[in-house]
Amino acid sequence: MTANKFSLSKDLTILIIGAGTFGISTAYHLAKRGYSNITCIDRNPCPSVDSAGYDLNKIIRTEYEEPLYVELALEALDAWRKPEWDGIFHETGRMVITTGNDQAERHLRESYENLNKVGQAGKIDFVQGKDQILLYVPQLRDAPGVESWKGFFNSQGGWAHAKKALEKWGAEAQQMGVKFVSGPQGTMTGLQIDGSGTLAGIRVASGDILHADRYILSTGAASPEVLPELANELWSKCWPLAHVELTEEELSQWKGIPVVDHFDLGFTFEPDPETRLMKICDNCPGYQYRAGTSTDDAGNGSSYSIPRYASTNPEDGIPAEATASINRFIDAVMPQFSGRPLVNSRVCWCTDSPDSHWLIDAHPKHNELLLATGDSGHAFKMFPIIGSYIADALEGHSSGLREEWKYGNRKVTPAATRVGTEVKDLRDVSALL
Repeated sequence: MTANKFSLSKDLTILIIGAGTFGISTAYHLAKRGYSNITCIDRNPCPSVDSAGYDLNKIIRTEYEEPLYVELALEALDAWRKPEWDGIFHETGRMVITTGNDQAERHLRESYENLNKVGQAGKIDFVQGKDQILLYVPQLRDAPGVESWKGFFNSQGGWAHAKKALEKWGAEAQQMGVKFVSGPQGTMTGLQIDGSGTLAGIRVASGDILHADRYILSTGAASPEVLPELANELWSKCWPLAHVELTEEELSQWKGIPVVDHFDLGFTFEPDPETRLMKICDNCPGYQYRAGTSTDDAGNGSSYSIPRYASTNPEDGIPAEATASINRFIDAVMPQFSGRPLVNSRVCWCTDSPDSHWLIDAHPKHNELLLATGDSGHAFKMFPIIGSYIADALEGHSSGLREEWKYGNRKVTPAATRVGTEVKDLRDVSALL
């Protein structure tokens, strides 16, 4: 993106497309910097129910194989620890365990080495076998295979109540003057390009064209759907999740446990005291929905994945094989809840870049359109700071215009924390579609 030399007028009109993790954080940070003409649109009211961040909880971790995200995660952790996030951020720590998966052991080793390089490995304790694991999570005493587990416990990090965090900063951004628009007037349908090929505005479902001096696209998994040229840069996928409902006694027993991440099977969190729900996620390569279609100049058609959101398809649930996987996690990790009904099952949509780096860069044809997407499964943990980096990119600061986040020429690199490689289509694993 062409440098603005940090001299953007605070009266500049800014249109943010997407009221999720990237969009709300960006709106908040821009408003804090004094920008007074910010509008954020989404088809849903703020925060968008379609956002991956609209969720009960998300992991806050510092372990990464990529040094850049170790640096950012530590910065974000310091931000989460501020008093404003009391009751939303819970520093319970995180335990990562495996039964000997080579990929898991490599992830643990590289993550530890990166934290050690910056003097932050002192909070990590390696664990192996039942006695060591139960020192940190005694609630796992009935796990049938716990004797064969190994991994580490990191007391830094834990989880955040994601939905409440989005609501908090969405409301504060609005108090600072950010306008949030939803419904047909907030639903992007495409770019308005004039006869000279210049971006002339954003088309929305109402038929209107919205105009601004600068545009920021932060539409997450919907990015390839609203901007099909991004289908070559991003891959929209979803991951299944479900919950078990605990009794009041069980709620007390499991309160305060660290995030338990069984690399081979999935992960869970301490139960939510308001709903008594305990969230469980399947650790898989994700699912796609190749219902997006496009045709190139030569007339050749192609398909790409677009989100099939629960907000418009509430009957979908999760694939039967995902239900079985979540139940396998329960049987292996907390058999106290085996056979218990799974409730509020759904899929969570994210969008991956080829190398798991974010996409924060100008559109290749329209310099006034900043792309801010490609969460790659590690954006919400950066929620308190990600909007600052996007604002930096808008202003032309090098801190927001990193080489790793540039548009195009990405090399495919498998995500270190995701087991398996086969990304199935939802239509092939669900009788509902």
